[in-house]
Amino acid sequence: MRKTAGPGRALALALLFAPAAAWCQDGPAPVAPVPVLAAAPAAPDCACLTIPALTPVSIEILAPLGSKTSKSGETFALRLAAPIVINGKEVVPAGTTGMGEVVHAKKAGGSGAPGELVLAARYLDFDGRRIKLRSMHLLAVGKDNRGAAMAASVAVGLFGLLVEGGDSSVAPGQQAQAKTAEAFALPSPTSSGPVPAIPPAGEQAIQPGTGEVK
Repeated sequence: MRKTAGPGRALALALLFAPAAAWCQDGPAPVAPVPVLAAAPAAPDCACLTIPALTPVSIEILAPLGSKTSKSGETFALRLAAPIVINGKEVVPAGTTGMGEVVHAKKAGGSGAPGELVLAARYLDFDGRRIKLRSMHLLAVGKDNRGAAMAASVAVGLFGLLVEGGDSSVAPGQQAQAKTAEAFALPSPTSSGPVPAIPPAGEQAIQPGTGEVK
């Protein structure tokens, strides 16, 4: 005949199997997720330089121009004859090319009136953008022979048909002064990408999108 377990033995068995039963019911204890440390955003770059409006610039004309051969509205090539320097730093190098325009061209007149040629600088091409220019209006005027024409008209009885005025011309390499038409912001040459954040001591960083621990 089997003996029944006493109350003491039953209590001991209950205490022995109680943790296992609780573990089977609740499952494994949740593991706290490791925080993902994203890369820190790049700090704003405040080291930009700006070319102020009305900054003087030296321009060199690259094409032959003349009151007899040029036409109003035509464009011509030019370049920066000297670098643009801001706060002691060269920001636009000499040789930077650009474009100018023939504002007005008029041939010399048969009555001794001189030829007229008015030129203007329009812009410089730099860093994929245009530095707009103004105030170059180079004026070239030919020799005025209207006095000689009047004297000739007295001698031959005609009104200025024997003496012509001189045509004006500008040779390649001639320089002129201009100014920037507006402020021009220059990109900083020392801009850098985002710097990854350094995790605090005792923590591991997970590479975003890969799940790899670094």
